[in-house]
Amino acid sequence: MSAQEIRGAEITFDEFVTATAGRLLRTAVFLVYDRHLAEDLLQTAYERVARRWKRVSGGNPEAYARRVLVNLAIDENKRRARRRDTPVGSVADVERLAGAPPAAGAAGGDLDELLRALPAKQRAVVVLRYWCDLEEKEIAETLGISRGTVKSHTARAMAALREHMKEGRA
Repeated sequence: MSAQEIRGAEITFDEFVTATAGRLLRTAVFLVYDRHLAEDLLQTAYERVARRWKRVSGGNPEAYARRVLVNLAIDENKRRARRRDTPVGSVADVERLAGAPPAAGAAGGDLDELLRALPAKQRAVVVLRYWCDLEEKEIAETLGISRGTVKSHTARAMAALREHMKEGRA
Protein backbone atom coordinates (compact mmCIF):
# COMPACT_ATOMS: atom_id res chain seq x y z
CA MET A 1 0.00 0.00 0.00
CA SER A 2 1.53 3.32 -1.05
CA ALA A 3 1.71 6.44 1.09
CA GLN A 4 -1.04 8.06 -0.96
CA GLU A 5 -3.35 5.07 -0.51
CA ILE A 6 -2.82 5.18 3.24
CA ARG A 7 -3.66 8.88 3.50
CA GLY A 8 -7.30 9.18 4.51
CA ALA A 9 -8.00 5.46 4.07
CA GLU A 10 -9.79 3.56 6.78
CA ILE A 11 -7.20 1.00 7.77
CA THR A 12 -6.34 -0.66 11.03
CA PHE A 13 -3.12 0.05 12.88
CA ASP A 14 -1.84 -3.45 11.99
CA GLU A 15 -2.44 -2.80 8.29
CA PHE A 16 -0.68 0.55 8.62
CA VAL A 17 2.39 -1.06 10.19
CA THR A 18 2.48 -3.77 7.51
CA ALA A 19 2.20 -1.20 4.72
CA THR A 20 4.81 1.23 6.04
CA ALA A 21 7.40 -0.88 7.88
CA GLY A 22 9.83 -1.23 4.97
CA ARG A 23 9.79 2.44 3.96
CA LEU A 24 10.06 3.75 7.48
CA LEU A 25 12.80 1.29 8.45
CA ARG A 26 14.94 2.31 5.48
CA THR A 27 14.37 5.96 6.36
CA ALA A 28 15.40 5.28 9.97
CA VAL A 29 18.58 3.51 8.87
CA PHE A 30 19.59 6.45 6.70
CA LEU A 31 18.96 8.76 9.65
CA VAL A 32 20.98 6.88 12.29
CA TYR A 33 23.21 4.43 10.35
CA ASP A 34 22.64 1.57 12.73
CA ARG A 35 20.14 -1.08 11.68
CA HIS A 36 19.42 -2.25 15.21
CA LEU A 37 18.98 1.26 16.55
CA ALA A 38 16.78 2.07 13.54
CA GLU A 39 14.54 -0.88 14.40
CA ASP A 40 14.31 0.32 18.02
CA LEU A 41 13.45 3.87 16.95
CA LEU A 42 10.83 2.60 14.52
CA GLN A 43 9.29 0.48 17.27
CA THR A 44 9.14 3.52 19.54
CA ALA A 45 7.62 5.60 16.73
CA TYR A 46 4.95 2.93 16.14
CA GLU A 47 4.17 2.89 19.87
CA ARG A 48 3.60 6.64 19.81
CA VAL A 49 1.47 6.41 16.68
CA ALA A 50 -0.58 3.59 18.24
CA ARG A 51 -1.35 5.76 21.29
CA ARG A 52 -2.76 8.45 18.99
CA TRP A 53 -4.16 6.18 16.29
CA LYS A 54 -7.77 7.40 16.50
CA ARG A 55 -6.64 10.98 16.03
CA VAL A 56 -4.06 10.45 13.26
CA SER A 57 -5.61 7.58 11.29
CA GLY A 58 -8.04 9.83 9.41
CA GLY A 59 -5.32 12.16 8.16
CA ASN A 60 -1.83 11.15 7.11
CA PRO A 61 -0.55 8.64 9.67
CA GLU A 62 2.62 7.89 7.71
CA ALA A 63 3.65 11.55 7.78
CA TYR A 64 2.99 11.63 11.52
CA ALA A 65 5.02 8.44 12.03
CA ARG A 66 7.85 9.84 9.90
CA ARG A 67 7.89 13.04 11.95
CA VAL A 68 8.08 11.06 15.19
CA LEU A 69 10.83 8.91 13.70
CA VAL A 70 12.90 11.89 12.54
CA ASN A 71 12.58 13.58 15.94
CA LEU A 72 13.65 10.36 17.69
CA ALA A 73 16.62 10.03 15.32
CA ILE A 74 17.74 13.62 15.90
CA ASP A 75 17.49 13.13 19.66
CA GLU A 76 19.47 9.90 19.38
CA ASN A 77 22.15 11.60 17.30
CA LYS A 78 22.50 14.23 20.02
CA ARG A 79 22.87 11.50 22.66
CA ARG A 80 25.44 9.70 20.52
CA ALA A 81 27.46 12.88 20.11
CA ARG A 82 27.66 13.21 23.87
CA ARG A 83 28.54 9.50 24.33
CA ARG A 84 30.78 9.24 21.24
CA ASP A 85 29.62 5.69 20.50
CA THR A 86 30.60 4.14 17.20
CA PRO A 87 27.55 3.05 15.19
CA VAL A 88 27.42 -0.47 13.80
CA GLY A 89 25.70 -1.82 10.73
CA SER A 90 25.19 -0.05 7.45
CA VAL A 91 22.61 0.87 4.88
CA ALA A 92 23.75 -2.17 2.89
CA ASP A 93 22.42 -4.41 5.68
CA VAL A 94 18.92 -3.01 5.32
CA GLU A 95 19.07 -3.05 1.53
CA ARG A 96 20.09 -6.70 1.61
CA LEU A 97 17.38 -7.61 4.12
CA ALA A 98 14.70 -5.60 2.33
CA GLY A 99 15.68 -7.08 -1.03
CA ALA A 100 16.15 -3.65 -2.56
CA PRO A 101 19.08 -3.11 -4.92
CA PRO A 102 21.92 -0.95 -3.62
CA ALA A 103 22.05 2.66 -4.75
CA ALA A 104 23.35 2.88 -8.30
CA GLY A 105 26.82 4.27 -8.75
CA ALA A 106 27.61 4.52 -5.06
CA ALA A 107 29.89 2.23 -3.17
CA GLY A 108 28.04 1.31 0.00
CA GLY A 109 30.65 2.63 2.38
CA ASP A 110 31.22 5.88 0.49
CA LEU A 111 27.58 6.98 0.68
CA ASP A 112 27.40 5.90 4.31
CA GLU A 113 30.45 7.95 5.22
CA LEU A 114 29.31 11.01 3.28
CA LEU A 115 25.90 11.12 4.91
CA ARG A 116 27.18 10.16 8.34
CA ALA A 117 29.50 13.19 8.28
CA LEU A 118 26.55 15.59 8.01
CA PRO A 119 24.95 17.17 11.08
CA ALA A 120 21.71 15.42 12.16
CA LYS A 121 19.25 17.99 10.80
CA GLN A 122 21.05 18.33 7.48
CA ARG A 123 21.10 14.54 7.15
CA ALA A 124 17.39 14.42 8.01
CA VAL A 125 16.60 17.00 5.32
CA VAL A 126 18.65 15.14 2.70
CA VAL A 127 17.09 11.78 3.59
CA LEU A 128 13.56 13.17 3.58
CA ARG A 129 14.12 15.04 0.30
CA TYR A 130 16.05 12.54 -1.76
CA TRP A 131 15.18 9.21 -0.17
CA CYS A 132 11.55 9.76 0.89
CA ASP A 133 10.95 12.16 -2.04
CA LEU A 134 9.16 14.73 0.13
CA GLU A 135 8.66 18.31 -0.96
CA GLU A 136 10.05 21.27 0.99
CA LYS A 137 6.68 21.96 2.59
CA GLU A 138 6.34 18.37 3.82
CA ILE A 139 9.91 18.36 5.15
CA ALA A 140 9.28 21.62 6.99
CA GLU A 141 6.14 20.17 8.57
CA THR A 142 7.93 16.95 9.47
CA LEU A 143 10.86 18.70 11.14
CA GLY A 144 8.88 21.62 12.55
CA ILE A 145 11.02 24.20 10.76
CA SER A 146 10.39 26.81 8.07
CA ARG A 147 10.71 26.15 4.34
CA GLY A 148 13.63 28.59 4.25
CA THR A 149 15.45 26.53 6.87
CA VAL A 150 14.81 23.40 4.81
CA LYS A 151 16.34 25.15 1.80
CA SER A 152 19.39 26.32 3.73
CA HIS A 153 19.95 22.89 5.33
CA THR A 154 19.65 21.27 1.90
CA ALA A 155 22.05 23.76 0.31
CA ARG A 156 24.63 23.36 3.09
CA ALA A 157 24.35 19.57 3.07
CA MET A 158 24.69 19.34 -0.70
CA ALA A 159 27.66 21.73 -0.66
CA ALA A 160 29.35 19.60 2.01
CA LEU A 161 28.64 16.42 0.04
CA ARG A 162 30.01 17.97 -3.18
CA GLU A 163 33.12 19.19 -1.38
CA HIS A 164 33.69 15.78 0.16
CA MET A 165 33.26 14.14 -3.25
CA LYS A 166 35.83 16.54 -4.80
CA GLU A 167 38.31 15.75 -2.04
CA GLY A 168 37.78 12.03 -2.60
CA ARG A 169 38.50 12.31 -6.33
CA ALA A 170 41.66 14.37 -5.91
